[in-house]
Amino acid sequence: MVSYSEDDALPVLDAVSTSVSYIFRVLKAVSTVSPNAVIQISADGLKISVENSHTVQAHAFLNKAFFTSYTFTPPARNRSSRNESYASTDASQEDDDETFSFSVSMKTLVNCFQIFGNEQESGVQKSAAQSYAETNEGGGMMRTLLGGSTVCKLRYDGTGSPFIVMFDESGVTTTCELQTSECDDNIPDILLEADAINTKIIMKANYLNDAFRELESADSATVIVKSTLSPPTFVLLSRGELGSVECKYTRDRDVIETFVSAESVQNVYNFKLMMTASEAIKLATKISWRTDEDGVTSIQCMCDVGDGRQTFIDFRCLPIYDEYEERAERTQTTTRSLNTETTRRRGADLFSESDDDNDHSFD
Repeated sequence: MVSYSEDDALPVLDAVSTSVSYIFRVLKAVSTVSPNAVIQISADGLKISVENSHTVQAHAFLNKAFFTSYTFTPPARNRSSRNESYASTDASQEDDDETFSFSVSMKTLVNCFQIFGNEQESGVQKSAAQSYAETNEGGGMMRTLLGGSTVCKLRYDGTGSPFIVMFDESGVTTTCELQTSECDDNIPDILLEADAINTKIIMKANYLNDAFRELESADSATVIVKSTLSPPTFVLLSRGELGSVECKYTRDRDVIETFVSAESVQNVYNFKLMMTASEAIKLATKISWRTDEDGVTSIQCMCDVGDGRQTFIDFRCLPIYDEYEERAERTQTTTRSLNTETTRRRGADLFSESDDDNDHSFD
């Protein structure tokens, strides 16, 4: 246990968790996008954001409920507590809105968790067939990742300090110190046009996971995504040197829970960028797939981690345009997507039946 003298400022982040495998899987799922990440600390938990050339990005949220203890002390409160009294009501109001961000190597962070995360997971692993069956029956891979006796502690003291990750297993402590850099701004969101969502699909994750695995076999550079008013209502198509793969889905309630489409729509995406969402889809129990008129797609993965708890991983991807189609009217897509103003809302709202919930998924 780390102690602090009266002259010491409290760390910005001091958190403890026993769900090492869970954290490892979430970090690994978004690390496919970029080797670097921005971590945003707030009173609600940690938000990990990664992007690739502002063409694809992912946001994962580790809610404070998944930590056995979680303390966020904004630097402004640190200064106030040392020089003057800090009213608890004011502190609570400011902490709810205040955030603190820094950038860190995602590759190094994943490597820190990999040894202990894999050990926890292997202790509860079953045969491949049994694990796959349990995943497809609902509950996702996350259900098997919460066991183990390893305790993980996260600490960040503020600007210029390393991000400290400590693992305690049977009295043996391993400490990893990751170099950080100051982050003036968070990663600008790739935004969906809130008033122009033309497709919203809520489906079981295992069916989309199967489709992504099939699409890989075509070795294609692009993937075509279609939503139509007549069956089949949702189509994923890839064509490559090894052939073509087409996955079709109808409005079967056992597969697609919600389908909302104003018209028949077709968009083309970079296959490798789209496939960066595959690890998160493997963890999910349910997927919210939304596309606006510019072809910007959000693939939000709802991951069930047991005891009625969920977390969300949200992928955003910009389209590439079919060379055989006239799409000059869409040239303003990238400019619009750089707008960073967005309404804060909970990820669970995106799985409601309404079709107007198009803002960013995390607080």
